[in-house]
Amino acid sequence: MFLIVFDDDSRIANFLALIARERGWTVTATVAEREFQALCTGAKIPDAILLDLALGKSDGIEQLRFLHAIGYRGVITLMSGFDERVLASAEQVGRSLGLSLLSPLQKPMRAADVRTALDAIDMRIQRSSPLAVVAAPAPSGPARAGLQPADVAAAIGRGEMQLYLQPIIASAEQSVVQLEALIRWRHPSGEVWPPDRFLPVAESDPAVIDRLSLWVVDTALFQYRHLAASGLRIPIAVNISGVNLRSLDFPDQMADRVFHAGVPSSALAFEVTESVAVDDGSVTMDVLTRLRLKGFELAIDDLGMGHSSLNTLRQMPFTQIKIDKAFVAGILDSHDSHMIVSSVISLARGMRMVSVAEGVESIEVARELTKLGIDRLQGYLYSRPLAFDNLVPWLKRWDPQTRHREIGFGANGPP
Repeated sequence: MFLIVFDDDSRIANFLALIARERGWTVTATVAEREFQALCTGAKIPDAILLDLALGKSDGIEQLRFLHAIGYRGVITLMSGFDERVLASAEQVGRSLGLSLLSPLQKPMRAADVRTALDAIDMRIQRSSPLAVVAAPAPSGPARAGLQPADVAAAIGRGEMQLYLQPIIASAEQSVVQLEALIRWRHPSGEVWPPDRFLPVAESDPAVIDRLSLWVVDTALFQYRHLAASGLRIPIAVNISGVNLRSLDFPDQMADRVFHAGVPSSALAFEVTESVAVDDGSVTMDVLTRLRLKGFELAIDDLGMGHSSLNTLRQMPFTQIKIDKAFVAGILDSHDSHMIVSSVISLARGMRMVSVAEGVESIEVARELTKLGIDRLQGYLYSRPLAFDNLVPWLKRWDPQTRHREIGFGANGPP
């Protein structure tokens, strides 16, 4: 039987090929995307593929889409040093494309793990059957009456959009660990419009929301670089539209943006509302998984306000859970709200995710959340969203030790 090993690390590729040849496989190991794709469409189609997820400029999700496009019906085993959730999400992407995937190999791997994987491939080949392809629904959404996408595009061109930043605080240290970027439109009428006034209109035209999203990302990266030059390397989180998540090119666009900005992927995080995350499962999972593979952090926002929350957490490769302010606001007065928040914090900790409470407006709420083990706090207690010119002075004035004393924990954090 013919096996292709595709890993951009030649040492690993040769290690896997050696073990497979010992077990009677005909093997070609490659580190090049072009060679891999040529082999898959050559005269002899491989019976099985060992495919790494992190491939330098390319990635395993792109290669899964290529294999789907050529109608590949062999067996695929994914490999990665990323965490189990990323592997599981990538596996789910492959299955949604109708590909035949086995349990992935977690790096670092032992020879015994590889032999077990090859035995599983042998068994699958003997009794494999094609899986059904899951089709993705087409995007839709009407523009809001009285405002057209062209108006939003024109506002971007005139420089009327502004990016405000709200600090996110580590509960234990009371230090600023992240900033959330929130877009505003300084309308010619003199009003400052929040996003719900114009985002639905922008989203009705993919070209406009794409332009707006890229403006937000480029502005956030510019602001990150400006802060870093002052010694303040604070990651910035931006919100992703559901339209962005229907674009398979979005992860590549984001990777190009951070590369050309000369900053690490960790400088940028993306927030996705739960309703958006479950809106278009297969394509969304594809995009989110590739964003994680490229080093971006992912937060699920408004958890519990949509549907299928636990299933979303299980399937999608999120690194942060943001607890909606509707639950946070009632934590002192509502037993149910308290239990929900406590449970989500425990769930996040158990799944090795960061928990963030939104809408924190009082010291009493911050103290209770910290006792429950929340990782991060965000809200008017600390700061409203700030224009960039106001943010830098605010950051320079911020004193974690003073905030500790105000909350009542002292300099060493909560008891």
